[in-house]
Formats: sequence, structure tokens, C-alpha cells
Amino acid sequence: MYTREEFDRQRAEQKRIESREAWLLALVSVPLGLAQLVMIRLLDARLEHQRAVAIEGAVFLAYIALVGAQLWRMQRRLRAALLTCPQCGVRLRGMSERVAAATGKCDSCGG
Repeated sequence: MYTREEFDRQRAEQKRIESREAWLLALVSVPLGLAQLVMIRLLDARLEHQRAVAIEGAVFLAYIALVGAQLWRMQRRLRAALLTCPQCGVRLRGMSERVAAATGKCDSCGG
């Protein structure tokens, strides 16, 4: 069983992880996306079209892989921080977490 303090502490930790990971994702994806736009403009002006498109495509795929890896890492860390019902073991996420916080009971088993 969770005490109210432990439950609130774990919820706060989960929110801290979500905030930190979202900030890191934005810090990486937005500047790199803007840098890609600048790179596309420069390559189109300086290289022949076929070569520029090949380079732009490779850089875009690397960018998508990096952002995808960060999203996967964020989701993995959030899943690890989810609260679980001490009786049935169901992970409390979204509405289930809010119901448990308000009522003190799991919405799956009632425990």
C-alpha cells in the first residue's frame, strides 16, 4: 500500500521526468530542424539538384532517427516511473492515475 506522501512523491517524480525529457527533446529537435532548413537552402543554391537532394535526404533520416530515439527514451523512462496498483499490479496512467489520486482506489480492482 502507498501512503499519501509516497503516492504524491512518486507522482511528482513522474512529472519531473516528463518535464525534463520534453524539454530535452525540444532543445534538440527544434534547433536541428531549423538548421536543416538553412542547410537545404544552402545546398540547393550551391550543388546540383540530384546531389543536394541525396544529402538532404540522408541528413533528414539521421534527424528523424535521433528524434525517434529521444522519443523512445522518453517513453521508456515515463513507463518506468508509472505508479502501479499494489493489489493488482496495473499501471496507473492518465485517467486511472487521477482517479487513484482523488479516491485512493484503483479503478481496475478497487483496491
